[in-house]
Amino acid sequence: MVAVQRSLGSYTTVLFGADQGKYPDGNSVLVRGTNGSVLIDPSLTVRAAAVPIEVDRVLLTHAHEDHLAGLSAVRADEIGVHERDLAALHSIDGLMALYGIPAARVPAMTQLVTERFHYVGWPDAVGFADDAVWDLGGVSVRAVPAPGHTGGHCLFSIEPDDGSHRVVVLGDIDLSGFGPYYGDAQSSLDEFDATLQMLPSLVADHYVTFHHKGVVDGHAAFVDAATTFASMIATREHALLGLVGEPRTLAELCDIGIVYRPGTRPPLFGDGVEQHSIERHLDRLLAAGRVVSDGTRYRLV
Repeated sequence: MVAVQRSLGSYTTVLFGADQGKYPDGNSVLVRGTNGSVLIDPSLTVRAAAVPIEVDRVLLTHAHEDHLAGLSAVRADEIGVHERDLAALHSIDGLMALYGIPAARVPAMTQLVTERFHYVGWPDAVGFADDAVWDLGGVSVRAVPAPGHTGGHCLFSIEPDDGSHRVVVLGDIDLSGFGPYYGDAQSSLDEFDATLQMLPSLVADHYVTFHHKGVVDGHAAFVDAATTFASMIATREHALLGLVGEPRTLAELCDIGIVYRPGTRPPLFGDGVEQHSIERHLDRLLAAGRVVSDGTRYRLV
């Protein structure tokens, strides 16, 4: 079993990754009821456990490489992800399509996810719908659709029958200073906004992020952290508006960027993240009449 753990009541255990789940690792969640068990987002740390974890079902918040890195080391009868992300779990082609990796970088990205994150493709994995609930005996796990990061990104609400120690597993709503990530081909800024507006309605005792924070205790602390996390969208928009104070092409905007700090852009996929993110902000600004384009360059109105 994983060395660093925290029990959240009688049914739920957080299995912490290295450095509070700092990428490429993450924080996994194990739920054991009287009639069933679930492991959520098996990490690299789960993969390295001396004794393999055995559960009835593995559930993924979404189909990204770090959230499934321990999957092939877990003994489970079923693997599930939201149906919108299922193709990315079934095959490497589906995963690359979800990312939107340029063809020239697909071989290198494929090597990364297979060697570092142990991706093999799981064609027998099943997709679940928005209203999915798993009754484990004494505790239920309920899917909470939270798209934007990916189309199928979901949270999981862990709900003991006695109402104690309610837990929400947040996936990549990681409440970090980096802010929301909507840089894949199948991400959506509009859906992410709707997800962020929904978050305060999730009343629980504990909130678990896959990266960085680990466990946030109490609804008030969660809402405060979620508000700060969401504010990065406006920060990026403000930065972009500053860049189009003079006419610039999309390529010029991407070279400067609004997502990564200087010197931190990942070499394989960082350019794509910047482009997808900037395009989504530009679409909003064009629709709002705050920015205009001559077909080549963008500038502030």
